[in-house]
Amino acid sequence: MSATIVHEPAIDAGVSAPPPAVRTALCDIGALSAALVPFGLALGSASAAAGLSGFEAVFGALIMLAGAGQLAAVEAIGRGESVVAIALVVALVNMRFVFYGAAAAGWFAGAGRWRRLLLVYPIVDQTFMLCQQRFEIVTDLAWRQRYYATATAMLGGSFVASQVVAFHLGTAMPASAGFHLMAPLVFTGMLATATRQQPQVVAAIVGAVVVTLGASVLGPLALPVAVAAGVLVASRSAVPS
Repeated sequence: MSATIVHEPAIDAGVSAPPPAVRTALCDIGALSAALVPFGLALGSASAAAGLSGFEAVFGALIMLAGAGQLAAVEAIGRGESVVAIALVVALVNMRFVFYGAAAAGWFAGAGRWRRLLLVYPIVDQTFMLCQQRFEIVTDLAWRQRYYATATAMLGGSFVASQVVAFHLGTAMPASAGFHLMAPLVFTGMLATATRQQPQVVAAIVGAVVVTLGASVLGPLALPVAVAAGVLVASRSAVPS
């Protein structure tokens, strides 16, 4: 499952108005939200198996808003690792959000400092990719904020709700089903369909292969390793011979 963004002509405020922000966000994020449900189910089941309380599971989902990082934390808790070890693993898995935040700061440059901090907080892979493309077309700050808030609410809502459902089902969701692969694969599929440039397509394909083959060995680290591998291979393919 993947989501394809239709690139529209650049918006000229003096000629035409951008499409409705809320409707555009709902169309863009719908497939990605649905694809996150199996991942959320897997996380909710893992939280129950690790012995977390309902409050702890939901609090972790809301405070982190990062599936790979949350899965790493839940698995580390289940193994009885120390708080320091858990924090280091989560920091490593979520390192990419530092770069996302730097880019997002420019998207909402006209907003106040506290609003920018609130807007950047829930950014994830999917919303970063979508906004990176949409905001090249539409520069209006109010439109960007409505689009971002809608996409974030829909994506986060489906993800957290699916975890709550799976948590109350207990360990009924089998780990062998591979649900944890759904979100990374959808993200790489979205990257491949959203661009026609060879390096990005190569990066998406390599990332998808690494996530699929390495998930059982690397666990939550599969996604950042896949991203690094995709970037490395793509950069080499882009260098003229």
